[in-house]
Amino acid sequence: MDKLKIIKIVVFVMTFLLIFGTLYAFGLIYKQTTHKSSPAQATSINLNQTKGSYIAALSSNGNELYLLIKGGGLSDRIITFDTKNQSIISTLTLN
Repeated sequence: MDKLKIIKIVVFVMTFLLIFGTLYAFGLIYKQTTHKSSPAQATSINLNQTKGSYIAALSSNGNELYLLIKGGGLSDRIITFDTKNQSIISTLTLN
């Protein structure tokens, strides 16, 4: 009779660990998949363009942002901006 009681206790403990371990694992997976990253802080960046200039088109590729700038009494230009370092990489002037 003692052996049967020990087997019942072992089965109960293992079932408990299996059920709650599975629930815990599902909880961790759910938490990681629904975790919202904190929103980026708003920053102000000056592109040093003349007054009257405006962004006519915008495109991105990874960490690079391509801005087509028109107006301001200058030729059209494309600015390549690095969003990671928040700096201008290059300016291409269109004639």
